[in-house]
Amino acid sequence: MLNFSRLFGSRNISSKANTVSYIKRCFGSSSSMMRNDDFSTLSDSDIDTFKTILKSENTVIQDPEELSVYNTDWMKKYIGDSKIVLKPKTTQEVSDILKYCNQRRLAVVPQGGNTGLVGGSVPIFDEIILSLSRMNQIKHFDQNYSIVHTQAGVVLEKLAEYLQDYGHMPPIDLGAKGSCHIGGNLATNAGGIKLIKYNSMHANCIGIEAVLADGTIINDMKGLRKDNTGYDLKQLFIGSEGTLGIITECAIL
Repeated sequence: MLNFSRLFGSRNISSKANTVSYIKRCFGSSSSMMRNDDFSTLSDSDIDTFKTILKSENTVIQDPEELSVYNTDWMKKYIGDSKIVLKPKTTQEVSDILKYCNQRRLAVVPQGGNTGLVGGSVPIFDEIILSLSRMNQIKHFDQNYSIVHTQAGVVLEKLAEYLQDYGHMPPIDLGAKGSCHIGGNLATNAGGIKLIKYNSMHANCIGIEAVLADGTIINDMKGLRKDNTGYDLKQLFIGSEGTLGIITECAIL
């Protein structure tokens, strides 16, 4: 996602239509930011399939007022036009959704707490928003190794409150801690005010579970501080911002 304010100065680009219009004037009609016609458009059949995958209530959002929250970034600079938000609860549901979207060639934007300042977590056009807000379970804290296992949708502040009971804290602290998700912190390799003392998310992540675009589940969830076996796959996902896959679980120091 390009940071338009940085590219074009302080000009206020308040809507998707204005954004596209401005890009046309700057780069011409062949701009790569135009909607790719290779991607399909959402249909009623697609919506029925998603409702079959996500059986719980309020997991398939189509109400325009509710959608506006997910379509707009925190700074209200970038506005998408997604017609649907999907809120899975498990890694398998994420896998089923992405497998179907891959087969149908439906574009997807993963979204955590939507606290980013450069529009990376909102759609440009009509992409499907996959929100991880329901994947909010803290699974286990290993006191012997000081490693916490958690789903990606856990809010950072909630994780801090949980660990406080054990005399521990997360290795990251942000101004957006009341809203941001730990999965998003990993996906963006967020820094925060503790970075100098406790190092980056790359250094503090022990294991990751992620789902690739075709629905394949990559399980690299380990509870060992030292592991020199094979490829360190988890490092590819940290800082990838959802371009390689969607982080669904993690183990961090």
